[in-house]
Amino acid sequence: MSTNVHGYVALLLHAHIPYVRHNEDEVTLEERWFFEAVVDSYLPMIEMMDRLLEEGVPFGLTLSLSPPLLAMLEDTRLQKRLRKHLASLCELSQREVIRLWGHADFGPTARLYADHYHRLLALYDRLRGDLIGKFRSLRSSGCLELITCAATHAFLPLVKNDAALRAQLEAAVQEFRRHFGSAPAGIWLPECGYTPAVEPHLKALGLRYFVVDAHAFAASGASTSFPLLTPSGACAYARDLEAGAQVWSAESGYPSDPDYREYYRDIGFDLGANGGAEWEYLKPYVLPDGARIHTGFKYHRVTGHGDAKAPYHPARAAQKAQQHAEHFVASRVAQLRSLEAAAQPPVIVCPYDAELFGHWWHEGHQWLEAVLRGLAAARCETATLGGYAAANAPTKAATLPTCSWGRGGFAEVWLQPRSQWVHPLLHAAEDRLVLAAQKHRKPELLSGLQIRALNQAARELMLAQSSDWTFILDAETVTSYAVKRIETHIASFHKLLDTFDEDKVEITDRALSELVLSLERKSPFLPDVHYRLYQSSSSISFICDAAQRSFNAPSQPEALSPLRVLMLAWEYPPRVIGGLARAVRDLSVQLAASGQEIHVITCLAPDCSSYELLDGVHVHRVDVFSSAEPLHFLDWVFQMNLAFTDTAQRLSAQGLQFDLIHAHDWLVYYTAKECKQMLHLPLLATIHATESGRNLGKLDTPAQKRIHALEHKLAHEADHLVVCSSYMLQEIMHLFHTPFHKMTHIPNGVMPFRAPDANELTANPALSQLLSAPSGDDSRRIVAFLGRLVYEKGVHILISAMQHVHKEFPNAHLVIAGTGPELEALQLLAAPLGLRVTFTGFLDETDKSLLMHHAELCVFPSLYEPFGLVALEAMASGTPLIVSDTGGLSDIVDQGINGYKVPPSDANLLALQIVQHLQNPAAASELAAKALAKINDSFDWEQIGAITLAVYTKLIAHEQPSGIIPHQKEIIK
Repeated sequence: MSTNVHGYVALLLHAHIPYVRHNEDEVTLEERWFFEAVVDSYLPMIEMMDRLLEEGVPFGLTLSLSPPLLAMLEDTRLQKRLRKHLASLCELSQREVIRLWGHADFGPTARLYADHYHRLLALYDRLRGDLIGKFRSLRSSGCLELITCAATHAFLPLVKNDAALRAQLEAAVQEFRRHFGSAPAGIWLPECGYTPAVEPHLKALGLRYFVVDAHAFAASGASTSFPLLTPSGACAYARDLEAGAQVWSAESGYPSDPDYREYYRDIGFDLGANGGAEWEYLKPYVLPDGARIHTGFKYHRVTGHGDAKAPYHPARAAQKAQQHAEHFVASRVAQLRSLEAAAQPPVIVCPYDAELFGHWWHEGHQWLEAVLRGLAAARCETATLGGYAAANAPTKAATLPTCSWGRGGFAEVWLQPRSQWVHPLLHAAEDRLVLAAQKHRKPELLSGLQIRALNQAARELMLAQSSDWTFILDAETVTSYAVKRIETHIASFHKLLDTFDEDKVEITDRALSELVLSLERKSPFLPDVHYRLYQSSSSISFICDAAQRSFNAPSQPEALSPLRVLMLAWEYPPRVIGGLARAVRDLSVQLAASGQEIHVITCLAPDCSSYELLDGVHVHRVDVFSSAEPLHFLDWVFQMNLAFTDTAQRLSAQGLQFDLIHAHDWLVYYTAKECKQMLHLPLLATIHATESGRNLGKLDTPAQKRIHALEHKLAHEADHLVVCSSYMLQEIMHLFHTPFHKMTHIPNGVMPFRAPDANELTANPALSQLLSAPSGDDSRRIVAFLGRLVYEKGVHILISAMQHVHKEFPNAHLVIAGTGPELEALQLLAAPLGLRVTFTGFLDETDKSLLMHHAELCVFPSLYEPFGLVALEAMASGTPLIVSDTGGLSDIVDQGINGYKVPPSDANLLALQIVQHLQNPAAASELAAKALAKINDSFDWEQIGAITLAVYTKLIAHEQPSGIIPHQKEIIK
């Protein structure tokens, strides 16, 4: 923490482009909006942040990425067109250098353009077009916080139905989680459009902060330099008026300086006014129909009012950007020093459209980089909004009025005579979709095609709600395009819902299929959206509700007799590689206890026989062929599958007729497929994790790509899939294009915690030495991590956090329990902490219980976590916990109720949360008590076993239309 300036500057950039993907072969004007935003704003922003990180300049920046922008950044078709656009700019820049060779005023600028565009093309190629992955990487550095926006940038105060309002927010959180693996901590309310109606949804979705315009604070008499606490418990920041005017004001703002580049003077309009050679030169770089557009090549400066413009001089503009940055920094420092008497550190919030920098204001990134360097030099810290909110919770509560940052402070821009016809259409569509969602409360009663039709209707409504269209109508720019987009989406919406209205129209399945498919291809957007978002009684993350899956699993499944299930799993206790072994064991034991006959084929473990009946489960352990030379892991997996298949054939030959195959993860894919075909049985597969997730979206090696392909094949081959978290459900839908109705979310459970005896000892030397030390506030205070030591578990983040924790609590002792390939690297990283870190190695169940019993806090800082079984075990043991807000951990922990969540990779915020737990053990114990209650309510194996059995029964019934379970046919005969 800096002591020179008491307070923070928080810069927020809002990145958004309306969804303008088109299926036309030729590039359209609207797609050019997207290309220009990437080339002018987003790629230079990435360059800037890389430069600052490389030079060790400390900075914090918050970036809002809207779902439409993310959808277009992800679109491979647009990625190819974008690269072609960049290549075209490089080509034109080279031609411009030749055309303007020797021109004293324009020649140097042309050469700068050539260098600039070639550098951006090289950057784009290095990123392989994956800007989302780059933003994810920058977030992991801790300098960048990413947040979301409403699903289609709808102006929320004008949304009529509460369900439609909630859908805009929940779909956005869903989409953010799909791209970044965790829920966003905050949200940019489109146009800073706040309405009190958002409050319950912010709380339910875990959106902990947002920004409003300064006038929203006026009623409460609050200073805009300190956030307010809203009724939902969220942190409301106010836009700083002075910082805003210095950048936004058309009259006095920095971008209006006469030395900066003039946006509207472009060779796309200046050259070839009368045709001829100049037009032929320019023609390949405008639209295919010959319409003139901005090319990006501009050689004049703002100069002054009127059309007469002087030549642009980049060096002079760069000097002016530096001067303006210094003025901005001095202004912020002066503001903060005027507030030094405040008990809470003030924060100056500076929100801007990301596209302002580089696109509208060419020198914007030079200015922004100089500001960040200047603030660092002045020892005035920049903060992310989430980081500030976590460290400085607002103390003053207030109720805010409906407001926006638009003209007039409310809705004038989006609701005025030119657009007043729009909202009745949108409100009628909202009403109709809410009614349809209520009518079709059970998706299992619909066909897959009907579900897709309703889902697409939701997309069409959301796309029509985009505030961009009414903004365009207000600005009177491309109004015909905006009108067409609104009318087309509304017409498609009603056409889809008309297929459900018998009084309206009769349509064949083929016609409906063609309609749905054409609209899905036209707008491959929000792939995970589901019409049930519009059910007014739908709860948060409806997708988690296992009882409402397409199988509609009953709590007491009816079967004619006990089922005989063949389970395939490469690990099973005592062979434990990860959490899969315990999950399969506990499920098998529970199903056996309910009367089912469960046979598990797994690998042979030391000191185990090839067949055992353990806790009612038939365990068949197989010895895998081994050669003199060690096999590559994938070759070993193939050999394992050969041995598994032989065992399954032997069991079948012995007269065991199974009802169903349950395969666990890609490692048993070959056996699962062979047994399905050989035994003519339905195949259920549980995907516990993905290779893409484990590698944070990167599949670089041949082995990673092969594993990913096998996961895809398993997902395709299985008749139904089970996933352990809502995060995994969305991940599988995204990675493998698995339809929603083919999956059921069933969480893992946890066995009741067995408290160790008072005199219970451990055979683990490191743990024994640790636990023999005296306990109490003046001795060691144990912070524990348990799990595999692999990169995605984030243990390196925890070690970094402990360096900060030890400044407040020198007696805090970190215990890292587990083994894995990262062990040596983690030991090196922990070396500066000396004896305050203990690596215990692998712990058996007894030792795990001992450690959790003695730990004051468990921390699981995963970067990727499909479920998080060890977090359940900590909750069951009554140990308070902190987890990363990612994957299945986000489902397990309710923020501030039964634990705490922090953004992945944020070591500073993690350290702060650990310190707060250690400072207030009573509050931590209260959280732990509520965590134990949640375990008993939601993660009981008896309940989970019943749901799993119901899925089995439904799947078998689907395979056998008569409802006869296969091995009962002999009895009937």
